[in-house]
Amino acid sequence: MRVGVLITARLGSTRLPRKHLLPVHGKPILQYLVDAINREFASEIAHGEMVVAIATSVYPENQEFKTAIQGCRVFAGSDENIPLRHLQAAESLMIDAILSVDGDDILCAPQAMRAAYESLLTGARFVKTEGLPLGMNISGYSTDILKSALKQYGSGGLLETGWGRVFGDIEPVRITLKCRAPDSLRFTLDYKEDYMFFSALLDEPSIVSGDITACEIADLVLARGLDRITQPIADEYWANFNANVKNEEARRNV
Repeated sequence: MRVGVLITARLGSTRLPRKHLLPVHGKPILQYLVDAINREFASEIAHGEMVVAIATSVYPENQEFKTAIQGCRVFAGSDENIPLRHLQAAESLMIDAILSVDGDDILCAPQAMRAAYESLLTGARFVKTEGLPLGMNISGYSTDILKSALKQYGSGGLLETGWGRVFGDIEPVRITLKCRAPDSLRFTLDYKEDYMFFSALLDEPSIVSGDITACEIADLVLARGLDRITQPIADEYWANFNANVKNEEARRNV
């Protein structure tokens, strides 16, 4: 089985323009995520069992990923429909299954990626990790089940925010990775405050080197009070998220 890690990212954000290329210690913030993936799956990548790619949209500005980010491929597909973009990437890269990593999730947990990967290898068609803070969990699915889900849901129109609903009633294998962290803790790059939050965390050598677990990172955030950086925009984040989902569903039903 050949698995692709697809990192969903594009440079057209309105709230935080070109957010994935914002610098932290001299390199784009997205590079830290790519480096963590390559470190976790070095053996699989070396043996041709895995490919790492940024799944972006066809807008010309996104071609900058090819020169700005090292250690991965770049695939350009559907602009507005992320699961369709993933299917297009899977067919182009000739992969049997996908580990889906949001490019906003700069500290997506390698142990979650590994757990989902092993589940796919043992026959799971759709898998999710849960129990970690928002932005650290991951989902994975076979190319075949993604194709089937898109056929059932419809592959046209806008499908970005909360796009996992494309799988409908398909029940995933659930892998629980528990942390003692409040539900309010969030590790996603959406606002200026999130950039400040990640920049502070990436000052920590053990985070950059991968010598610390997701739960230990959560503990560090709470111990140092770093969660206060993003608290002012917590309500705005969820209001925008829910509004975007509602808007996408309304457009779908027109």
